[in-house]
Amino acid sequence: MRVLVVVAPVTAHLFPNVPLAQAIQSAGHEVRVASNTSMTEWISGAGLTAVGIGDDAPGPPNVSAQDLERFTEALGYEPGSQFARVWQATGFYTMGSCTRLHPDADGRAVLADNLVAFARSWQPDLVIWDQASPIGAVAAREAGAASARFLWGPDYFGWTHGRFAERIAAGEVQTNLLAEILAPIFGRFGYDYAPELLLGDFTLDPIPMQLPRPAEHQTVPVRWVPYTGASPVPEWLAEPPSRPRVCLSMGVTARTFFAGRDERVAAVLDAVADMDVEVVATVNADQLGGEKVPDNVRLVDFLPLTQVIPTCSAVIHHGGYGTAFAAAAHRVPQLTVMEEWGSALCVTPYLESRGAGVTLHADGLTAQKVHESLSRLLSEPSFQRGAAAVHADLTGAPGPTEIVPVLERLTAQYRTRD
Repeated sequence: MRVLVVVAPVTAHLFPNVPLAQAIQSAGHEVRVASNTSMTEWISGAGLTAVGIGDDAPGPPNVSAQDLERFTEALGYEPGSQFARVWQATGFYTMGSCTRLHPDADGRAVLADNLVAFARSWQPDLVIWDQASPIGAVAAREAGAASARFLWGPDYFGWTHGRFAERIAAGEVQTNLLAEILAPIFGRFGYDYAPELLLGDFTLDPIPMQLPRPAEHQTVPVRWVPYTGASPVPEWLAEPPSRPRVCLSMGVTARTFFAGRDERVAAVLDAVADMDVEVVATVNADQLGGEKVPDNVRLVDFLPLTQVIPTCSAVIHHGGYGTAFAAAAHRVPQLTVMEEWGSALCVTPYLESRGAGVTLHADGLTAQKVHESLSRLLSEPSFQRGAAAVHADLTGAPGPTEIVPVLERLTAQYRTRD
């Protein structure tokens, strides 16, 4: 069987797909991973075959404040409620993942056209596509392949679709604005918006917490297996730590898109300076912004979290899924220093409900708050028990190798090409 994996050009979207793609490849199937040309080195570094489909035009996605406000009003969530906050944090990026694939002023849609052309030529049997790359659904249709979404986070598109369907049925709104924003992508290839195109034939779901979504849609649970890149293990990491080791990471995605000093990093460094811990900080000079580095902090520009976290007693991070689940996979308690991003708004309530961590907000953050919270994580046994509970949630789903036969069966069921 031939499997095409389609991911948005962000490592946070690629990395969750890697263990499954590797498992499919190890089972003897052909695998290609398609994304922007800028991602090919990351894909190849994971031992997978990359297909570069071009790169985005410079500048942010074409999402205006007026468009965002129109969506927000149509969704109709109570201001300040959990779902209103989630949409406030994710709306721009949810809409942006669609508009980045729209035709430009000259009618060109290079990323979409190149992906669909490759799918027509290579003829995959199954297309697994990142929910932020809805063009993957079109590529599957055009190749006569089975279509599977892969969730790297909660199902933002299924949640939004369900909300519009609910409000239209109640007569509260007249139009599904998600259909409107996807029309230039689907319509370019002659397709109308439909739930089965938006959601795929089935969804691969590695997330233990979810937003509401259409109940009738078929979901295949799969274990989140942490993959955070690869590099040689440094000599110092091979030595057991002489005191509790703490990992500090604010995510690769954030520092890629938001340059400059990170005040959260400064607060953490100030907090740990007089603590009997060893801190491994995977931050760069830009994030550091000239902040003095205490003697008990080791700066590392990049180190796969899967190497350092197993040696740690606690992790301090921004609330990203990759970091949170890498910590959970090794039963490590977590201190989340969050801003109002979509991932943190879903991750932090989950971790707290399971007793696996403490949340601090970036607004009003102080070194004293970080010091007190980290001290609790390191001294109170309840957080270790909570971390074990989250680990059990993750490992309760079948692993990537185990679901390969399921994918083979579903591909045979949904593939339309003989």
